[in-house]
Amino acid sequence: MSPSPPSPISASEAPSLLVLATPDWTGDYMKSTVALTRELAASYRVLYVEHPPTYTSLGREALAGSLTDGVRALGRRRAQVRRVNTAKGRNPIHVLTPPPVWPMNRLPVALYDRVLARNAQRVRRAVQPRLDELSMTSPVVLNALNPHYGLALAGAFDEQSRVYYCFDELRARDWNGRHGGRLEDRYLQRVDAVISSSPGLHERLSAQHDNAYLVPNGVNFSLFNRAADPTSSPAGRAPCIGYVGSLGDRIDMDLVARLIEAHPEWQFRFVGRVTASPVRRLDRYEHVTLTGPKSPEALPDEMRRMDVGLIPFVRNDFTRSIYPLKANEYLAAGLPVVTTAFADLSDLQGVLSIARTDSQFIGAVEAAVRDRGNEERQRQRIEVASDNRWQHRAGDVRTVLNRTRTAVPSA
Repeated sequence: MSPSPPSPISASEAPSLLVLATPDWTGDYMKSTVALTRELAASYRVLYVEHPPTYTSLGREALAGSLTDGVRALGRRRAQVRRVNTAKGRNPIHVLTPPPVWPMNRLPVALYDRVLARNAQRVRRAVQPRLDELSMTSPVVLNALNPHYGLALAGAFDEQSRVYYCFDELRARDWNGRHGGRLEDRYLQRVDAVISSSPGLHERLSAQHDNAYLVPNGVNFSLFNRAADPTSSPAGRAPCIGYVGSLGDRIDMDLVARLIEAHPEWQFRFVGRVTASPVRRLDRYEHVTLTGPKSPEALPDEMRRMDVGLIPFVRNDFTRSIYPLKANEYLAAGLPVVTTAFADLSDLQGVLSIARTDSQFIGAVEAAVRDRGNEERQRQRIEVASDNRWQHRAGDVRTVLNRTRTAVPSA
């Protein structure tokens, strides 16, 4: 699809968009749903509904934080709404955090469905008054990887149409494996269009729905391109090989360890939250730094330290569905990128190195280090990332949403 350029529309004339999201609006990592929503605010009035917290998650939050944090967490019994001002020419976005609901992921099917129905009504009672206050009638519903509440709330808001935005493989997620797949299958029968973020997801979902579209992840180009400033790059230091993102079970730790041990003269920097204990084996290497999570705004400074960006993922049913945000973020920073062949990244074939074996991966990193300072290659990487800005991806999403507005919603 060719992206349609955003045309700012006044709030009184703009159609309504209700985003039923899985990710929270804020956090210490980049989120495709949030990035797209910011861009769509040029054409829509938006109410962004976060996934409801559970009483269990709030209890954990209370125990893990300070006394003040605990009191605040346990006191979140009502829906909270905040206004987010966006760039000039875009409508403000209203973000709603629903009141807490009962945990249900581990329940058997019959009991799960009963609790889901009850939780969904609690969410509906929080959302509908906000829609009324904002004069948002007959919204388009964009459901971001939330088929559970999407199915339970289908038709609850007199929506014009429903679009499912899928950016992860629910069936391969431990926390969602029991119910996610069956509910997604049912929800697909109730939506007017499906948007997938990766070729792997699109292959599966296009076989399940006649109106399926592929919109790969994009990049906040203006943010990450700051790291490409050559005047700020440290000179006369050892090569620095970097990784930005969650450090969990998607990382091929054996491959990473082999690379680290092969080059004790290099520095390795891993920026992100550690979510799997095997990653801690990296602590034993003196030339490895684990920084912990950083805010998105701090990532360009981290990438400015790096000479190569890594995507060392294992290949499995989950990673096959991934189109990693970090691929275009590295490219926008001008970094050479070396990745394993875990998923279809053929649209980036000419500007990143895809390795099918451990030896190929290590060799590609060595070649990238030798090629440091190649300005022509850096320019090519930056040009590709520029074409993949979120503004362009949102244009594709906007086209899908506008098409569904003229169609009769699914029953």
